[in-house]
Amino acid sequence: MAYKAKVNGIERQYKNRVALEIIKQFIEKNKNKSYEDLQEIFAKSNFSSSKIIIDESEKNLFISKKGEKEFKRRYFTSKNEIVYIQNKTCYITSEWGVDTAGRGRYFDALLIFAENNNIIVSGNELKISKITALNQSISIKNIMLYGAPGVGKTHNYKKLISMIEEGKTEQDIFKSISDNKNVSNEYDETFQNIKDDKRIEFVTFHQSYSYEDFIEGFRPSEDVNAIIRKDGIFKAIAEKAQRNLDESKKDINTIKEEKTFFELFTLFKDFIQDEIDRNQKFIINDTAYISNIEDDAFRYTGDNWGNSQRMKFSDIELLNELNIAERKDIKKTDGVSGLANQHATYFSYFMHKFNEFKKKQNIIVDNVTREKLKNFYIVIDEINRGNISKIFGELITLIEEDKRDTYEVTLPYSKEKFKIPSNLYIIATMNSTDKSIATIDIALRRRFTFLKMKPNLDLVKNEKAKQLMKNLNVFIETTLNKDYMIGHAYFMSELDLEFIKEYKIKPLLEEYFYGDKENYKKALDILEEKN
Repeated sequence: MAYKAKVNGIERQYKNRVALEIIKQFIEKNKNKSYEDLQEIFAKSNFSSSKIIIDESEKNLFISKKGEKEFKRRYFTSKNEIVYIQNKTCYITSEWGVDTAGRGRYFDALLIFAENNNIIVSGNELKISKITALNQSISIKNIMLYGAPGVGKTHNYKKLISMIEEGKTEQDIFKSISDNKNVSNEYDETFQNIKDDKRIEFVTFHQSYSYEDFIEGFRPSEDVNAIIRKDGIFKAIAEKAQRNLDESKKDINTIKEEKTFFELFTLFKDFIQDEIDRNQKFIINDTAYISNIEDDAFRYTGDNWGNSQRMKFSDIELLNELNIAERKDIKKTDGVSGLANQHATYFSYFMHKFNEFKKKQNIIVDNVTREKLKNFYIVIDEINRGNISKIFGELITLIEEDKRDTYEVTLPYSKEKFKIPSNLYIIATMNSTDKSIATIDIALRRRFTFLKMKPNLDLVKNEKAKQLMKNLNVFIETTLNKDYMIGHAYFMSELDLEFIKEYKIKPLLEEYFYGDKENYKKALDILEEKN
């Protein structure tokens, strides 16, 4: 059932499962509190009922008075919806929504409760933008830094990412970047932490760069005779961000189940590797065997097969989660790869072997925690030098902020469903002297927010260099336009000024005034202080 409520001044519809998630997260965050303490907190929170949670004894009392059917109508009862409070089995009410006047104030109270207690619920059902614990302080996900050479685009993309990471407001970030005044290293540590956490990728576009490099494509493998599909840099980091987003939403029981599977599967992989080391193969059935273990799949083949195939770990995890092992059931399962569907027989034999192995193990998982939601970043340098339609393909629509998390496409090579998560930021840079903003691919232009980097004379401390930069830029703005003005970074180097003039500025001027000997000579006169 859906209800209307106002969040951040916008009226939206929400489902009562949002209430379930908020209460479950609050209980998880307050493990030290007793059942009675939690009841008291909920009773004082302006909710629709003082009986937000009930234990087994209250459940039985409720059923004796109103019947089991009414209990199931008013409380969540499935395995993943039950919570445990200091070893007490408890149930959460499913009755949330409008009051008798139809104003929806009870659900508003729940959302305020979530915000005040730093509880994050995201996805199609609910997004509370005021909560800053996500570190997603800005809703704009695609940002373009552009300007002439030497205006600090590289320095500022690091600063931009660090300010997003630290939860600065959109207004503060954009003003600070546009002002382009700060050249200190105050954000170096934050940026380095993101790099160390492997949450950022960097790529430079060029005329030969392709969809196959960026998203996915077929490439030669280490095996000389094999061509395999490989993920490109963008798909890889998008999937990493998606995994983090998904993990941050999981309830504790699901996390326990997955961790148990992971530990069992790790043991089983070791068991398979031992068999391969002894006999060069792990038998699946009479016609197929595993020959190698890769990072994300088993490589299996047969004596007379032309090529080996990949048995993806993700397929095995899904079949285990759904408790599926029979061939006919595997072929009906949504979500498995095309190969699992085609080779259902081999997957079936494998799952039976895995299930036999599981029966012999005794693994107990305790002290699990939910993964914290994090931001991920891809930096695209010289974005305007690439063929945008060729590189992004069908994903150019998916990068829009309002398409994140919801819209998905089927990729042409892997046939996998793919969407772009909201915790992935695309930061791009472009040199405005290479190509005018007006001529950039219109599909790219309307999907990015542009921040112009301007030369800042105040950042140049050497007076001689400062005067030279000023004189050159006045001339360049007059003869060309202000997009060609030389940036301050050229004049902030510790290199000798004469060296900079000869080997940095002179080649740039030659490029700017190519074919215009008269203005090139005037520019050289300014450079040599002959004006």
